[in-house]
Amino acid sequence: MSLTWLDTEGGPFIMVPRTALPHWSGTEGDYDRACEVMDFVGILALPDGAEALVLGDEPLSTAYLPEHQVLVRWHYAESGEGVTYIIRTGLPTAEWKEGPVLSTTGELVMFDAAYFGTEVGTLTDSTTLDLAAGRYRVDSASIEPNNLTSFRVHRFVELD
Repeated sequence: MSLTWLDTEGGPFIMVPRTALPHWSGTEGDYDRACEVMDFVGILALPDGAEALVLGDEPLSTAYLPEHQVLVRWHYAESGEGVTYIIRTGLPTAEWKEGPVLSTTGELVMFDAAYFGTEVGTLTDSTTLDLAAGRYRVDSASIEPNNLTSFRVHRFVELD
């Protein structure tokens, strides 16, 4: 299985529940809040009690590995060959750092935080994370099988 990688135009990725996409204001306010997240991941409040997940730190190419509910962020590697295998074999021994708790009404849509939520699918690329409604702790780890390869991964641990 090959991964589908997304990139931003230099800012962070945002993950918003599909039902809350109209509330994401992109560069007209929410983008600045997303850029303030300096950790690997952070949570932002949205109207109507919704929450968004920000992938902070660096603007890395990112893909979703649905069978493990893991986001994969390309830190560095010589090539894309075997990335799925590297991630799958690295997950069981990864040293996870517990992250923030995200509440979601279900399916999350990941896209460049600079765009309005209403522009998803037209002006910006996106990917969907098919999660059930509930609370998830978003943990982070690095998978570095050698000194030439490093991926940052984030897993969604269901709490409810």
